[in-house]
Amino acid sequence: MSFGLPKFSKAMWGAAALVVLLGGAVTAKVALSADNTGAPAASLAPLPTDQAALIARGKYLTAAADCMPCHSGPNHAPYSGGLVMNTPFGGLASPNITPDKDTGIGNWTDKQFWNALHYGISPGRSYLVFPKFIYPAMPYTSYTKLTYQDVMAIKAYLFSLQPVKVAETPSSMMFPFNQRPVLLGWRILFFRSGPMTMDPSWNDQIKNGAYLTEALGHCGECHTPRNFMSGLIADQSLAGAPIDSFYAPNISSDKTYGVGGWSQDDLVAYLYAGGNAKKGSAYGPMGEVVEHSMSQIPKSDVEDIATYLRTITPPRSTPPSAGTPEALAAAKANGAKVYAADCAGCHQAAGTGLMTLIPGLAGNGSVTAAEPFNVIGAVLGGLGPWNHGPAMPPFAASLSDTDISDVTNYVRTMWGNDGTANATPAEVKSLRDVAVVPPMASASADEFGCPHVSTASTATSLANPGGGLMAMYDGATPETLPNRTRAFVTALKASDATMSSATITNYLVAAYCPVVANESGLNHDQKQAALNEFIAGAQSIINAPAPVAKAN
Repeated sequence: MSFGLPKFSKAMWGAAALVVLLGGAVTAKVALSADNTGAPAASLAPLPTDQAALIARGKYLTAAADCMPCHSGPNHAPYSGGLVMNTPFGGLASPNITPDKDTGIGNWTDKQFWNALHYGISPGRSYLVFPKFIYPAMPYTSYTKLTYQDVMAIKAYLFSLQPVKVAETPSSMMFPFNQRPVLLGWRILFFRSGPMTMDPSWNDQIKNGAYLTEALGHCGECHTPRNFMSGLIADQSLAGAPIDSFYAPNISSDKTYGVGGWSQDDLVAYLYAGGNAKKGSAYGPMGEVVEHSMSQIPKSDVEDIATYLRTITPPRSTPPSAGTPEALAAAKANGAKVYAADCAGCHQAAGTGLMTLIPGLAGNGSVTAAEPFNVIGAVLGGLGPWNHGPAMPPFAASLSDTDISDVTNYVRTMWGNDGTANATPAEVKSLRDVAVVPPMASASADEFGCPHVSTASTATSLANPGGGLMAMYDGATPETLPNRTRAFVTALKASDATMSSATITNYLVAAYCPVVANESGLNHDQKQAALNEFIAGAQSIINAPAPVAKAN
């Protein structure tokens, strides 16, 4: 049930480097058990002799582990790698795990495959001394709990795939983090190999849910907070944690802040069907997990996961941080205005959503999570369609940081929602750097001071980047600039005949300013001069009389 990939921190790698420098001799502790498998006794039973049954089991396990999305980069065949994961230390590309013998894992033995998933060690060595440690972007820290039979079933399925020969996508990790021995220190501090332990009093359904949650689903990798060295904090397991521009919420059994207070049906609907109108939809990285993993395994398995999360996991109390009276007042004023203009048309005035097409915001645990990241991330980058409804467009270019923080606080505190008004403009600005936002909302545009146009008093379809108008100047040249400006102004006037010249100018500046901001080779004063020249030239177009229709 991964919410995405584990976050990395400089402290994590720095501590690992320090341990390597001070104690490299401890490499000998990384060793296999006497039987060369390290597998628990219960998993040493003979593997199925029916190859078809083994492959089918492996296919199911691979879906439950959500392997395909991370090992399928842009323009790559499934499982052939090439997805670059951005870390603070550069890009880390996922490898090809098809059975190609040259560029994939086609030459791996059973022992080597087991070592990779159970110990996080690839075939080969680093500098002849160190094992070839795998970066913990692959959650082998959870996969280590898998039984030996299941690891071999996964291998059988992957080896049944069509081999794909593809050039390795280069990683761009910075020195010294591109040196795998640096990982040794982190592993000593934070990695313990399996197996999975079960409470003997659990019934088969709970044991199945625990195995799927802790080993295959690796939910804790994203829903558990990390310490300053990016190690999981065990006594806060599943308590919720930030990841990129989103927040993986508390999914412990706590009845107030976790999922302990959810009904079984609501949680199963969220995990298996992507949500419902009552509890909202799974979106962002969690939406991908539902699409590619949870919805692909038997519903009975998802029911077991829900039971385990709701009733067995340790409850974690995570009350949201306190907001301020000033933020709450701004939410009720500006936030309410922005919501009425940009959000209520779909989510409804009372936050109830629209039938089964648009999820509600009232009573939505993702909205009221301890931190406001989920709402901010959704407003910045938009969301894909849910349950065959319309996609939510991004508002990064049409709403300012203040507008987004105010409307975030509004939806977190309205309609009986028990969230707090703790979103701030500074937090929105920081999340712009990691959210997937339209080009016109780039960091360079913000640094240059490009304005954001709120739709709270204007035509939503025009200011909204999803409509395409705000991106009209992308790729513009000096020759095409006048025509694009005329088309822009004509569309604005057609949408609202009473729109003032000042408002039209604001829209033009908001759309064209990022083009200037991203222009290389210009200093700040030169960019400002270019923008002023554009504004001056646009006035004749803005003030031009409307064409008179000729009589037939």
